[in-house]
Amino acid sequence: MGLKNYFERVFKNLSALENKMETGFRFSQSEINEIISSAKSENLQYFENLARMSELTAFDVSYLLSSVKLSMEKIEVLKKASSLYKEEEFKAQGQTFSDFVFRIGANIDNLNMENIEVFKDLVQCKNELYDFSKALQNPIKCKHIRKKEMQFAFENVFVE
Repeated sequence: MGLKNYFERVFKNLSALENKMETGFRFSQSEINEIISSAKSENLQYFENLARMSELTAFDVSYLLSSVKLSMEKIEVLKKASSLYKEEEFKAQGQTFSDFVFRIGANIDNLNMENIEVFKDLVQCKNELYDFSKALQNPIKCKHIRKKEMQFAFENVFVE
C-alpha cells in the first residue's frame, strides 16, 4: 500500500511540474484562467495553437478566443497574416501588432491565402476601418491599375 501511494504522489507531482513548465514561460496562471473564462466553448480547442504563436499576447489570444469563430484553416491564415506584419512598416502609421490582430479577427471569415496580400495593403492604409469584407471578396477588383489622369474631390478647380 505504501509503495502505491508513493508512486501516485510522484506522478501527481510530476504532472503538476509538467503543467507549470508548459504554461509558466508563456502566460501566467491568472492570464490562462482569464483567457479560458472569457473564451467561447467551441474555441477552447484552439487555445494551444494560439498560445504557441509567440507574437500573440495574452490579450490577443483572449480576443481571438472570445470574439472570433475559429477553425484550423483560420488559424493557418492567422499564422500567415501574422508573418506579414513588419513592425517598421506599421509603426510609422501608429498601428501596433494588436491592432493588426483585431483587423485579422474582424476579417477572418473573408481571409484566405489568396487575398492575404490585399489585406496587408488595406491594413497599411491609414484608416479607421476594420471590416474589409467587400475588398477581400473580390481582391482583383481592388488591385486595379491606377489611372494617371488627375481627379479631384471637388467640382470646380481654379488655376492661376
